[in-house]
Amino acid sequence: GMVQNGKKFDSSRDRNKPFRFKIGRQEVIKGFEEGVTQMSLGQRAKLTCTPEMAYGATGHPGVIPPNATLLFDVELLRLE
Repeated sequence: GMVQNGKKFDSSRDRNKPFRFKIGRQEVIKGFEEGVTQMSLGQRAKLTCTPEMAYGATGHPGVIPPNATLLFDVELLRLE
C-alpha cells in the first residue's frame, strides 16, 4: 500500500509473499476488508481508503501520517 502522496509503506509483492488475513476479525483496516469482500477470486483491484476507513486522525506513528488516504493494489489469490 501507499499513502496518496505516493510514499509506499508496505508491499507483499516486494516481499514475494502474499498477505493473508481473516475476514471479520479486525486484522486489517476497515476499508481494506470492505474492498476485498467485494472482489472475486483472481480479480485485481485498486482500493482507495479514506482516513475514516483507514487510520483516521491518529495515523500509525512512523508509518502512516494522520488523516491519510491510502491506496492499495490488491489481487485476490485464494479464499479459504
